[in-house]
Parts: sequence; structure tokens; C-alpha cells
Amino acid sequence: MKPVNAAKINYPNDLIVYTIGRLYVLLDSYLYNTAYKEYNLNPSKFNLLMVIKHVGKENGISQSELGSNLYVTAANITKLLDALEKEELVKRMASPDDRRVNLIKITEKGSGLLDDIWPKHVATLNKILENFSAADKEKLNQLLKEFRNDMEAKTK
Repeated sequence: MKPVNAAKINYPNDLIVYTIGRLYVLLDSYLYNTAYKEYNLNPSKFNLLMVIKHVGKENGISQSELGSNLYVTAANITKLLDALEKEELVKRMASPDDRRVNLIKITEKGSGLLDDIWPKHVATLNKILENFSAADKEKLNQLLKEFRNDMEAKTK
């Protein structure tokens, strides 16, 4: 399939959505190839591990909470968790309060992997944004947060 020529998109709203989508694909690919590939991770797995480690902490986090933190479908979370569990990076445990709920906890191996990858992750993000001033980064972040908040309100 031939990529869309952004120059042929005439409507500002179309161009904004196209640009965000294209940027997502480029960022996903760049992060994978630059920071995560040698660790057998992709950006989705990395983000999932980060949420499990830093939001779930020692108590763990339910799959539904993971979904609300990452905006990933339940089916995708299950596939990602299956892969991470197979690699012994996370473990599922029944909640002591409700045995129907699985809590996801990061393993020592998973936590160590994140510790190992973190410097490379930070260096990659710095490289991605090196051409933007601090003021531009702040402005961009504010606009993206407003856009995200607006979209979250529209999808509730």
C-alpha cells in the first residue's frame, strides 16, 4: 500500500490527525530500533512494564487498570502479558480481595531489565527531541495534553 502524500491533504484537521498518526508510527519504529530491540522489547511492552513497575509497585495492578493507564484493548494487553510472562518479566497472581481479578506484578528479572534499558531509553528520547528548545517542548507538551484531555472527554 502506497503511503498518503501529506502535501495532498487539504484540510487542516485531516493533516493534524494524519501527522499524529504518522508520527506515532515513526516514533514506535525509532524507539524499537534504537533503544528496545536488543532487549527483545517493543514500545508497547516497555510501557506495560513501566506501568506495572511504577504504578502497580509491590501490590501489583489489575489488567483493567493497565488498560486505563495505557489505552490498550483488553485483548492486546492479554497478548502482551502472555509474552512478558513467558519471558518471566511479569507474573500474574490472584487478588487477595477478589480471586476473579488477576494482579500483575513485575519480577526481579523484569525490574532489572528496565533498570538496564533506562539509560538507553533516556538517551533515545533526548536524541529525538534534541532540535527543540525547552520552550518549544513545553508548548508542544501543553498542546498535546489539551488534545488528549479533549479526546478523553469525547470518548467517555
